[in-house]
Amino acid sequence: MNINKDLAEAFGIHAGDGYLRRKERNKGEIDISGNIEEQSYYDDHVIPLFNKIFNLDMKGRFFSRGTYGFVNCQKYVREVFFEAGFPSGKKSQIVEVPSCVLNSGNKKLFAKFLRGYFDTDGSLYFSNRRSGGKYCKFKKKFHYYPILAMSSTSKRLIENVGFMLDKSRIEYFNYDYQPKNRKDNHKWIIVISGPERLEKWMELIGTKNPVKLSRYLVWKKFGFCPPHTTLRQREDFLNDKEDIHSHYIA
Repeated sequence: MNINKDLAEAFGIHAGDGYLRRKERNKGEIDISGNIEEQSYYDDHVIPLFNKIFNLDMKGRFFSRGTYGFVNCQKYVREVFFEAGFPSGKKSQIVEVPSCVLNSGNKKLFAKFLRGYFDTDGSLYFSNRRSGGKYCKFKKKFHYYPILAMSSTSKRLIENVGFMLDKSRIEYFNYDYQPKNRKDNHKWIIVISGPERLEKWMELIGTKNPVKLSRYLVWKKFGFCPPHTTLRQREDFLNDKEDIHSHYIA
């Protein structure tokens, strides 16, 4: 497959938020959508990216399941993803990085896939240090310590992500756990923590998702980012329209 950076990012986006259906008589669709708060990410980046790659003119839409994104029914679009190795139907436990990306050895392709996957299925948050007497008042009170995480019920996908991070010289640690409810699937998690590692991620990989980028920018400006805030609130912090310290008043 003729793989380029745009397609590698599209593969990462699909690995996180996508669903592929191949039916009989050449029917099927590719469905990619995320949280409604991510509408600007889809309108300003994801949909233009797919339109560019496949010469389309798609628009975003709201779904009754409470998400925002798009559905495309053209055969040549979904066949690209199927030929890359993405399964038809439920993929959460068997999805992996396409071999055309993984075996390329190309760090730029790795970076684009990782960005697409993180932007759709990763998380960035900041913690404080409530326990332990050695921490100062600032660290105990404010959420200053960055934690970037990616998790999946596909062990192979997380192993693939770890391989690309190793090649990109981004340090991380990984673990797995079984939820208390045995009906829930086993999960594998990769964590990139600490300011130096976050800055390296932003330098080499970055993010195009305003929900995640706004958290990073708030942290850069104030040295911390409070939890449980909306994208609009974080934009107001950045534009000095709301006092960020008000979120820490008891």
